[in-house]
Amino acid sequence: MKYAIWFVRLIFAAWMIPAGLNHFVPLFPQPMGNQPLSTELITALLDSHMFDMTKAVELLAGLAVLTGFYAPLMVVVCMPVSFCVWYWDVPLQGWSSGSAIYGWAVLVCNLVLCLSYVESYRAMLAPRTAAKGANSAFLGARIVFGAWMLASGANMLFGPFYPVPAGHEPLAVQLMAALTHSKLLYVAAGIELVTGALILAGVFVPLALCVLMPVTVCAAFWAVILEHAPLGMILALAAVALNAWLMLGYLGTYKGMLRRRALTLGESPTPGANFDTAYAIPVGPVSPSQFAVALVPLLAAAAFYYIWVFGDTGRYALLILAYPAVVLVARLLQGMGRGPIAPEPA
Repeated sequence: MKYAIWFVRLIFAAWMIPAGLNHFVPLFPQPMGNQPLSTELITALLDSHMFDMTKAVELLAGLAVLTGFYAPLMVVVCMPVSFCVWYWDVPLQGWSSGSAIYGWAVLVCNLVLCLSYVESYRAMLAPRTAAKGANSAFLGARIVFGAWMLASGANMLFGPFYPVPAGHEPLAVQLMAALTHSKLLYVAAGIELVTGALILAGVFVPLALCVLMPVTVCAAFWAVILEHAPLGMILALAAVALNAWLMLGYLGTYKGMLRRRALTLGESPTPGANFDTAYAIPVGPVSPSQFAVALVPLLAAAAFYYIWVFGDTGRYALLILAYPAVVLVARLLQGMGRGPIAPEPA
């Protein structure tokens, strides 16, 4: 299993790093879509600069997956971005389009990586968890926030029971219209509805808060950066603050996700027997047998990009794969002539 996960990590990192960097340092043309809704959405994201956040997350997630540095955290942070990539490539561009292949690939790779770190998330996934230092104020904040998110989602999906912000500033109107027309706004409302209900009921609260945070951050970006309406700004910032404060109360459940380095399913701490000590950390030995085994996922990833991904995208992905190749060779050279390799200290 671990070698399949290594292959997915290499594929994901080699895709995400150039895709994220391309927004800040142009490497190849940014796809703009060939369907009305996909073009409208990507144009609004670019004009509003919300795409800056998206691409920064892609870049950081790709680097984390490649280097193993805070990888459990970053694959979770990247999950909303991967979902939006899939949404743009598949429902908006077309289920049978060429773009759909890439959308499915990104989403499935991200899901596989999240599942590979399931041990890091186990505490966060518990149905019932007590918050550290919880008191009546904390309980009240959880109930208020849960009810607020539940009402907000229900208002969008089943209402409106009260006015839904449409925006007054040009960029705010443009982005809100694109989100509404593409129905991505209703996806966000569904997240608010479900997570709000879970938070209100006190079930899977750490998970619900984690899933909800990207929605509250994006809402704050729209209200504060684009719209500038005082009341909307206050409410949006209050939602982010409540989301963050509640997450701090459950910080203990996120400790596994926040580890600097973590093993995926099937890995062991023996040098060369995990991704980090095969492809990411250049200092340390691997045996010739470990080198041969680790070379297979690397060559498979390189073949994938060489054969099936054309143009600059594939070439830059191959360039990213040069790093794990150099690390693997360097560790082989360090391991030559040494005795049996012992596990690294915990």
